[in-house]
Amino acid sequence: MEGYEVLVVGAGFAGSEVAYRLARSGRRVLLLTQSLDSLFLPVTPVTEPPAGDTLFAEVFEEGLPPFLLHARAKWRLEAERPRLHLQQATATGLLVEGGRAVGVRTFEGPAFRAPRVVLAVGTFLGARLSVGRLEEAAGRLGEAAYDDLFEDLKGWGFAFLPAEQRAAPYKGAPGYRVRFYRFADDEWEPATFRLPRLEGLYAVGACVSGGTSYRDESESGARLGEALLRELEHPSGEGA
Repeated sequence: MEGYEVLVVGAGFAGSEVAYRLARSGRRVLLLTQSLDSLFLPVTPVTEPPAGDTLFAEVFEEGLPPFLLHARAKWRLEAERPRLHLQQATATGLLVEGGRAVGVRTFEGPAFRAPRVVLAVGTFLGARLSVGRLEEAAGRLGEAAYDDLFEDLKGWGFAFLPAEQRAAPYKGAPGYRVRFYRFADDEWEPATFRLPRLEGLYAVGACVSGGTSYRDESESGARLGEALLRELEHPSGEGA
């Protein structure tokens, strides 16, 4: 599919909700993730039920265990083809033209373009994950950090703050700590989700909040989806 209207980088709870809301409304969206096998995958217990009209609410109501929650969400996203395209690739930097983000470069080679780019990269910017005495460049167990993307964003002048999340041992999986960076408060507009340093660039989830509940991540993604739908329906002459 060509002619994406929105490119979403990151397919956790927030990024998946953005893409799902857009695709259900007939918009053409690319959802880019490092691992399709961990799309919408909770790695800690879901302690707070979802609310509202969200993908999370739809799959949660089926009473599935965590891994099947991920599988069902992936099935629902795939069912939105051809409006929604899932792509496994690692974003390494922004494509910028005339002060506007117009896509991303990837480690695998291909570049992907859209007039609106959403960063929903969670705990992966400059991330370092510790399990006992071991440390690796990862945002969570088994998933590599976005080090190249982090350096590229700093090169565009973005400022960041350190953040940290911890996960307790769960059903045989070890506990761990992940240290990462989130956008500084003055880089992000909560009301619009914009990163105004560059036109056409938005962020949602832990890369701006530092980390909240699955419910909050889901709801914020749905809100950004609605905001983007309003922009797409009523463009303001920004060149999109």
